[in-house]
Amino acid sequence: MDRETVLSVRGLCKSYSLEGGGKVEALEDVSFELGRGEILGIIGRSGGGKSTLIRILRGSLPFERGEVRLGEATLTPSSSPEDRRRLRELTALHLQRSFGLWEGTVLENVMRRLHALETGDEALPLPPEDSEEFLRLKEEGRKFLKAVGLLHKENHPAFTLSGGEKQRLVLARQLALGSRPLLLLLDEPVTMTCPATKKQAVEEIRRIREELGISVLVASHLPSLLLALSDRVMWLERRVLEVGPPREVISHFLSQLEPPLPLSPPRRGILLRVRNLRKRYHAEILKETFELRGVSFEVRKGEILSIVGPSGVGKTVLLRLLSGMELPDEGEVLYRMEGRTVNMARLSYRAMEVRRRIGRIHQELDLPYHATVRELAMARLGVKGERALAYARRRARELGLREEVVDALYRLTDYPEREAEARLEELGLEKTLVKELFPVAPWEAVSKVIKPTLRLCQLPEEVVDRKTFELSWGERIRLAIALELLFRPSVLFLDEPFGDLDPLTLRGVTNVLKLLNRELGLTMIVVSHHLDFVREISHRALLMLDGRLVKEGSPEEVVRSFMEMPGAEFLSEFGPRTDE
Repeated sequence: MDRETVLSVRGLCKSYSLEGGGKVEALEDVSFELGRGEILGIIGRSGGGKSTLIRILRGSLPFERGEVRLGEATLTPSSSPEDRRRLRELTALHLQRSFGLWEGTVLENVMRRLHALETGDEALPLPPEDSEEFLRLKEEGRKFLKAVGLLHKENHPAFTLSGGEKQRLVLARQLALGSRPLLLLLDEPVTMTCPATKKQAVEEIRRIREELGISVLVASHLPSLLLALSDRVMWLERRVLEVGPPREVISHFLSQLEPPLPLSPPRRGILLRVRNLRKRYHAEILKETFELRGVSFEVRKGEILSIVGPSGVGKTVLLRLLSGMELPDEGEVLYRMEGRTVNMARLSYRAMEVRRRIGRIHQELDLPYHATVRELAMARLGVKGERALAYARRRARELGLREEVVDALYRLTDYPEREAEARLEELGLEKTLVKELFPVAPWEAVSKVIKPTLRLCQLPEEVVDRKTFELSWGERIRLAIALELLFRPSVLFLDEPFGDLDPLTLRGVTNVLKLLNRELGLTMIVVSHHLDFVREISHRALLMLDGRLVKEGSPEEVVRSFMEMPGAEFLSEFGPRTDE
């Protein structure tokens, strides 16, 4: 069906100047059109320019050459701030892994968005609670929360949500569009959400398109999402390589997949025993309690264990307990390393020795914005290197610090940066104390291991002098893995890290992890909503619901049980569009 053209992009070129010198070409002569009410999917390798294109279309990023026309607004390299403001008025945006939320409840975040459609300012206070306007905004806001499966958390403070739940809230806010925008820009909108929520999001985006006639441009690494949602798909890797029917373009893109490596069997012996683990969190502001209850299982040396389940059921909590970031209320976390059994549920130097050999990739991927890769590598080996703990113990004696205090500080080195700073403030300790105990490693030591590690993670050697903000999201994820591999850990925890990787890069990283597992005997414990990845990478899987382990078995068996849960409707059930 012919559609009126709403968006026209002609000859778009964009490069980034690196602080260390040189340039990186992000977009080269990109041209395409989007019809009114059309949904155009974008697929391509990580770092291929998808996020850059979306930010340009939003009017928030300058470019060197080309032209963008949206409705009656035109943008060129010489456009004024007013032209860019006009483009922002005509678009709504969901940025990749963006959690820019207001303080207040989940519902209030959506109500603010709806209120801003009328006032033009989201910072204005909401109407009085006893007014008709407030009740109307509340009723409308609840509809959008229901659409993304968050209605049961409408009164929760936004900051208490899990990563996947925050992403759903951001999506709900962007779906609350009103009638003014012509274009909805979605950059990896459901990477951290469970499969049932992905399907809800697809249905709501389609509804918005039908009711408002809005055009949608959605960048995603999930072929199933694009097949379910898109009228056409564009393959973008700095240049437009192909535009056409979703199944055809995606098939051509996926034809580049390297074959999967076989999964090596685990080694003999138990690395980790978890016994009757309990952890209780009480949120006074909610008058609610979450509890991890009676969790017990074992992990063999060299095993890759995946943990699946809906958002908010305790998967990340369990990983924090297993990796020693937090202490349980009850139970034991027993590691068997070098002939010793150490209980990570207690603060001690022995527990520190175990944690020195534990790698951790966080869901938030909170890499310091202005740090170079070189600086991050030196800092990581300063914490996890072979000599790090001997130095820390010696310095602690000089400072008169007790063993338990040193261990408590060491645990913070595995926290995301912002959370670590908040915990230090709670404890009344200076940030400099951590640096006193764990100074950065010398570059001489780091340089011996970093380049081969970068190559393993499919990153070029010259990335060493780049800053994190100069990397794509896919590159940042691979960098986070590389930083943990620098100290050759015995066990690696991965908390939903791969949603931002395209299938080609994901297969490459998956093969790298399998290779490390085979050659080094690296044990891995993975939390993921990416069920195909779980099937491919895992020896065994666990299913969690409401703070409990409800099933343990082969990846196929556990994933099948997850997909057959009452009320779970999975994206994979969409299949191809029937109206192509």
